[in-house]
Amino acid sequence: MENRNIIIILVAIIIVLAVVAGAMFLQSGHAKDPTKVKITSDKKQFEGGKLKLQLTDLNKTALSKQKVNIIVKNKKGKVVVNETVKTNSKGKANLDLDLKKGNYTVNAFYKGNENYTGNNTTQKLTVKEKVKKTDNKKNKVDTSVYPRYSPYFGNYRTVETQQELALIETSNGEYYIFAGDGAYTYGGRDSQGHFDLGSYVGKY
Repeated sequence: MENRNIIIILVAIIIVLAVVAGAMFLQSGHAKDPTKVKITSDKKQFEGGKLKLQLTDLNKTALSKQKVNIIVKNKKGKVVVNETVKTNSKGKANLDLDLKKGNYTVNAFYKGNENYTGNNTTQKLTVKEKVKKTDNKKNKVDTSVYPRYSPYFGNYRTVETQQELALIETSNGEYYIFAGDGAYTYGGRDSQGHFDLGSYVGKY
């Protein structure tokens, strides 16, 4: 009989402790999931380029409709860009950069919310001088060879297309890739023969 009473008392104690622990958990809230901010644009760009980033959790699940603060400082430490962007359904966001030739430091900062912790990342950015336009009058371009024209690249011809990408050659003998969001320097091909995109150049 005495042993039975002891067992009943122990069970009661365990129940009380479980209730207290549950109450403490509810008060403290659930644990937040870690996040990761990644700058996906090239570290070397031409003037008029674009900063690209992506926000995910550690399982690489995209976090949409989240605000990320972007601060860009020049080599003297002066803030030249302080903007906030919002991620799309794929966790991605873009920011047009109106930066002159020079070296910069980019910081992307996510504050977090009730479900996710904050995160930030830093990248060194080198901005090169914008590609000069082709002067058709001086160079006397052969339009039978380079029939197409862009205010940014001058006369050019399409060498090859791959899905939504087009490899073009300018009348100056330079190669670029035209994509849906603008032009990139030509980075060669991968092992499967697909185009490799270099740094973002700008609209065409």
